[in-house]
Amino acid sequence: MKKYSFLMNIITLLSIIFIFIGIFSLGYSIIILHYKNSIITFLFSFYFWLATLFFGIQSLALMLSYRRSKYKYSNTVPKSNIFLRSHVKKIAVLVPIYNEDKDMVARNLMAIHSSASQMVNLYILDDSTNNSSEAIKEIAGRIGAVYIHRTDRSGYKAGALNNALKNFVNEEYVSVIDIDQMPSHDFIKEVVTLLDNNEDIAFVQVPQYYANTDANVLAEMAQAQQFMFYEILTEGKSISGSLFSCGTNVIYRKSALAAVNYFDDTNLIEDMATSINMISMGYRGLYYNKKLVYGRAPVTMEGYVNQQYRWAAGSIGLIKRIFKNILFKKKYSLGMKIDWLATSLWYLYGWFYLVFLLSPLFNIFGIYVSALNIYVYLLAWILYPLILTMSFVLVYMDRGAPLKTVFYNLAANLILFPISISATFGVIFKGGRSFKTARTGGKLPWYKFSPQIIIMIVLFVASTMLVYKGGILDFITAFWGFYQFVLLMPVFVLNRTSKESSLDSSVLKTSPKFINDLNTGKNYASGYKNNNYAGNQSIHANKIDSVKDDELFTRFK
Repeated sequence: MKKYSFLMNIITLLSIIFIFIGIFSLGYSIIILHYKNSIITFLFSFYFWLATLFFGIQSLALMLSYRRSKYKYSNTVPKSNIFLRSHVKKIAVLVPIYNEDKDMVARNLMAIHSSASQMVNLYILDDSTNNSSEAIKEIAGRIGAVYIHRTDRSGYKAGALNNALKNFVNEEYVSVIDIDQMPSHDFIKEVVTLLDNNEDIAFVQVPQYYANTDANVLAEMAQAQQFMFYEILTEGKSISGSLFSCGTNVIYRKSALAAVNYFDDTNLIEDMATSINMISMGYRGLYYNKKLVYGRAPVTMEGYVNQQYRWAAGSIGLIKRIFKNILFKKKYSLGMKIDWLATSLWYLYGWFYLVFLLSPLFNIFGIYVSALNIYVYLLAWILYPLILTMSFVLVYMDRGAPLKTVFYNLAANLILFPISISATFGVIFKGGRSFKTARTGGKLPWYKFSPQIIIMIVLFVASTMLVYKGGILDFITAFWGFYQFVLLMPVFVLNRTSKESSLDSSVLKTSPKFINDLNTGKNYASGYKNNNYAGNQSIHANKIDSVKDDELFTRFK
């Protein structure tokens, strides 16, 4: 939005200035505090300085990505496919599935198949262990997909993808679409033409857009988190060369995957791990910011926690590799290194939110961070955080996001701080959870929210006591204490049972014949074969030769 452009330029400049001033001033004050104050004050102030440094790095990376996104990105990617040549070769579309709802699988496989037309060979990679495999196998037979089933689940999602790529897939381009995603008719056609016209790129990523935000507040919050990443950060990363693939809604050049021995199955987030391997080999990715695929946000708190823990543990587990393969290498640009530094450290955020959450309590006992004098304290607690918060809000508003989206994003990061801390311990002690999808589980027992609720009580009581205490330093800390209390309040509505989203209800309720066909076993494809491999996997290969696709797909419109 043009009305924010001038203001954003000013805020961006102020943000960068205050990042360096804030870090330097607080660092200097800590040195003085080391000699003039108690060891507890010194340690807490040093902790606060580390948090300031952490959020300074994140804000700097955001501002740089925002500048690239606003002024450079539009010149790097075509806005449409009007002038792009058509692609005639076959593309492999891999759809990993693990213990999913049968109706959702049927609905989304039809959407994936419908979008593919004759350009695609569809591979269903079923690792299910919940007796749903026969139903999925039947659906695969009706749409003419190649069905591959494993029982050992080695390598989880990455293992299933690698099994297909090494043993069954011969196509030049490979798309990965998670089963909770529904691509539009233009997805394959537009993205493949970008690969055709940019031979130096290894993959093209399009955004993940959650279309079920009417299900509950949790889905809205998950989409608010996606907004920042897919509307700003990925555009900036695409310019700097630091883009990583996001596991779904992506098409890879198979030769690039082969060069790094396919997907990295040593990490819970195989997408980022594989991207780091490809970047280390000189490959790069391209971000195409057009909503061509529509997916589902987590609608249960257990599923949301599973997703966030997996992302956090996987990212933290990659810190060492990112430093070794990118940050310590001279061949990469400063901008790219700032991007990767912020990315590698981001999921440690829980540790650094904690210092702000505990500050009101420490102030009650007379422990003030960086309280060398009133000026440093004002800088630490008023100017620095206000400038960074304002820049964050204006970046969202410049992209047309409503204030509710801004609030949900800020709230989500704070509410999830225990997951960040738990994931850190899981990585350090190698006691992390197994691979779980965002669609598993249901409501969580309320004791699981004890950290957030206890912190809320501490914030409210301590901030109230600081107001009655009456000092200027106390008023400042109390303000931020109440602010964080408000951001934590959505925790009480996130664990509610979701309602049926229109994304799910509209298709099923208007397609009773298709559901009946599924139940009665009607086949839509001929050429049914079944072969067994090595006792631990099977492939069900089908070839469409008599399907009336238009008639079938009409039932889903």
